[in-house]
Amino acid sequence: MKNNFIYKVLTLSITVVLLTSCEDFFDINVDPNNPTQVTPNLLLVNSEAAIAGAVGMGSGINMQTSVFMHHAVRRGAGDQYVTQGNDFAVGTCWQAFYDIAIPDLKVIIDQETVNGNMVYVGIAKILTAYSYSVIVDLWGDVPFSQATQFNDYRFPEYDADEEIYPQLLQLIDEGIADLQDEEAENEFVPAGDDLIYGGDTDLWIKFANTLKFKMLYQLQDVSVISDRDTQITSLVSNPDTLINDMSEDFEFWYGASGPTPENRHGMFVSEYTQGNPIFYVSPWLYETMKGQNTGIFTGIEDPRIPYYWNRQLQPGEAPENPFEYLTDDGFLTIHFGSIHPNQASGQQSSQTVFGLYPCGGFYDDDSGTKVTASNGNGVAPERMLPYFKVLYMRAELALAGITSEDDRQLLSDAIQASYDKVNQMVGINGQASVPEIDQADIDSYITSVLGVYDAGSAEEKLEIILTQKWIASLGNSIDAYTDYRREGYPVLFDPNNYNGNYVGSNPDNFSAFTTAGRGYPVSFPWQQVDLDINPNAPDQKDPTDYNVFWDVN
Repeated sequence: MKNNFIYKVLTLSITVVLLTSCEDFFDINVDPNNPTQVTPNLLLVNSEAAIAGAVGMGSGINMQTSVFMHHAVRRGAGDQYVTQGNDFAVGTCWQAFYDIAIPDLKVIIDQETVNGNMVYVGIAKILTAYSYSVIVDLWGDVPFSQATQFNDYRFPEYDADEEIYPQLLQLIDEGIADLQDEEAENEFVPAGDDLIYGGDTDLWIKFANTLKFKMLYQLQDVSVISDRDTQITSLVSNPDTLINDMSEDFEFWYGASGPTPENRHGMFVSEYTQGNPIFYVSPWLYETMKGQNTGIFTGIEDPRIPYYWNRQLQPGEAPENPFEYLTDDGFLTIHFGSIHPNQASGQQSSQTVFGLYPCGGFYDDDSGTKVTASNGNGVAPERMLPYFKVLYMRAELALAGITSEDDRQLLSDAIQASYDKVNQMVGINGQASVPEIDQADIDSYITSVLGVYDAGSAEEKLEIILTQKWIASLGNSIDAYTDYRREGYPVLFDPNNYNGNYVGSNPDNFSAFTTAGRGYPVSFPWQQVDLDINPNAPDQKDPTDYNVFWDVN
């Protein structure tokens, strides 16, 4: 076959030489179907989709951060805090950033700087800064300065994380300047190809400033940026500089089409369409939101519960197999780190699954509905940096005295914004008669939380802010993972100290049956295949004692 192909090519070449001049001969190398430059609109779409996938809970890194932060439980990678460099979520996130998003964004920056399309360049720089900020927050030292210089550095070195952050802040400023460049030609500007902000430069500038704010916020007790507090004060002095409304959220919306092409939210695909949900809802999240956690918000039930998950069992209905954790109201799950003999029993049609808010799934209407692909439509956003998180960050900074804002009012506003984000999902997934959360119920919940807040010490107030932020962040746990490493909140379930007295525990076995396979991972292991082929890569880390530079606790 190979020799026959060569013969055909040689025959064609000889024919062309006989019929054309040498100059015309070389024109056959110009293939209109394979251009040497890819238009920026295609690159931008591809990059934004890759970034959303990298951080998502369907196949991205949130498959593990959600387990580390006890939003979810699943058997396999991440359970008992055991995660490896060859785990699926680690590899897909690393590759989505390094093999797709960052290289494509680099092409936009280089190519469109020459072409004078600086709106594309500015967006690409801001997205690059966001991508690397997530990468550093997860892994620490990573390839950066040599990462996209493929001709010069086939095997990039790993840069120190504390040296990368200041360069990202500079890149954000450059991106803002490019967006504001009044002398740029901008023959082409993004519109529908920008799946996040539709080419709205004002919103991109707000996000850029908010990203800068978030990165500076994470640098408490770290002297990498000497004027960090001054910059934060400047940014919050004019809140319109930052994301200031839910309509300005930095998020990537998934649609309803699928399975070919698949455009639904990744968690919806894994939980609703394959007949075998992989995630259980964490008992720790359940008990905290039900008001059953004796450590915080005791007696305060959260009205968001039916929007967060769907019970496939009605109260009193028997599960399909022996169970490990089942409450009187039909909530069925398993423990994190469980070694209970029933933990592996199949519960596909009995386990409680994530619902409307996190993935466009089913709103829990007390019917015990068994989930299928027709229960919901998968329309939901990947909430990468929403407005409610900005308010929680501002509340924490005000509590610490770094700004002069009112921490109590900001906490109240943040909880309200979190509820507004849940109500945004009403009417989206096609399920009939899904009600909005009544404002009176929201007000009652906020009043109860603020009552606990007012009675707390400064440390207890910090715990309340970060625990509320954790509850609101279901579906994207990366920032909660960062918060826990920075400040130790929210308090998480300790599998080594389980006493068998959980509300929903199987009464047939009250002996301890959870464990952690190793200590808490304070960073992620590097992708193993990268270490194997890159002679300039470090040896694989121990994730339990390799802190990211801002993690000084």
